[in-house]
Amino acid sequence: MNRLFHFASLLLLPSGLASCSEEATETVTPAAAPRLTNLTTDTVRLAPVQARLKLSGQVVTNADRTAPVYPVAGGVVESVPVMLGDEVSKGQVLAVVRSTRVAGLVQEAQVAAINLATARRELAATESMHADGMASERELAQARAAWRTAQAETRRVQQQQAVLGATQEQYVMRAPLAGTITAKHVSAGMQFDPGQVDALFTLANLDEVWVLADVFQADIAGVRVGVPAEIRTLAYPDKVFTGQVDKVFNLLHATRKSLQVRVRLLNPGHLLKPGMYTQVQLTRTLPEQLPTVPAGSLVFANGRRYALVLQESGKVETRAVETGPTVGGVSFLRGGLTPGEQVVTGNPLLIYKELYE
Repeated sequence: MNRLFHFASLLLLPSGLASCSEEATETVTPAAAPRLTNLTTDTVRLAPVQARLKLSGQVVTNADRTAPVYPVAGGVVESVPVMLGDEVSKGQVLAVVRSTRVAGLVQEAQVAAINLATARRELAATESMHADGMASERELAQARAAWRTAQAETRRVQQQQAVLGATQEQYVMRAPLAGTITAKHVSAGMQFDPGQVDALFTLANLDEVWVLADVFQADIAGVRVGVPAEIRTLAYPDKVFTGQVDKVFNLLHATRKSLQVRVRLLNPGHLLKPGMYTQVQLTRTLPEQLPTVPAGSLVFANGRRYALVLQESGKVETRAVETGPTVGGVSFLRGGLTPGEQVVTGNPLLIYKELYE
């Protein structure tokens, strides 16, 4: 927590102290220093060391929210009212196909309807005759079996028509989910057989996307599920997307010999597009602990980094420090300061210049 310190005056050092060795401690002593008040300071804290790993990645669709759309019968495509990249709602028409299979189903449905009506009449007549003693139990059983068979055939044909979305000689391909058309392999006038084509459309819901990043073998040991991740893209250079590693794949890529990790990201506004290249920065916490200070509190001069340390007596000590990694505006120190000491954080460069210029 920041604290404000007031003292009567800061005292200048001789200029020769600016070139002291690493182990030297520079203390303010002369009485000619300008009067400075309201110095902002922060406490040196001990914290686990954090390390950052930078990876290259790519935005891909969420496979759990991606659906290929296959044709259910061959035929000729009459119309395709959608285009690649369009956002569609569930049930929206993707294509209309004229199919001989559908025409055959229409005929089958007509025959099934006639057979069902005939079986119903014959069953009614047989039941009446059986009641008058003019038909045997066997004849009644046969009439009931014929009626049930006709019912089953009618249901079969109706279900096939429902699956195809068939009307007359056409059937309609509809979107199985709301999403974006990420692949389209069909156009009006195309003739096909279902056994000769793959999915005609691929739909993906982009409300959540995946970022897949490659980890080189030397860095695999430092990557695990739950590691925080920051995602940056060329399209949005000032925007940082945050998430965490939710899966580490167990197999190396066949050609790159790298391991892939996955980061799930919510995608409001669908800013992230499949195929975008990204920079992925993973932040992992190490077992080692080191003193930390705000990165802005350190001054670089004479090829070294210095911290301005406020003593209990009110004097300012300029101390050379050995820095480790800097993560998120925090610098880890491998020497020069101990936890609990106070360092100047408000305009340290200006104060340093006041002291030495």
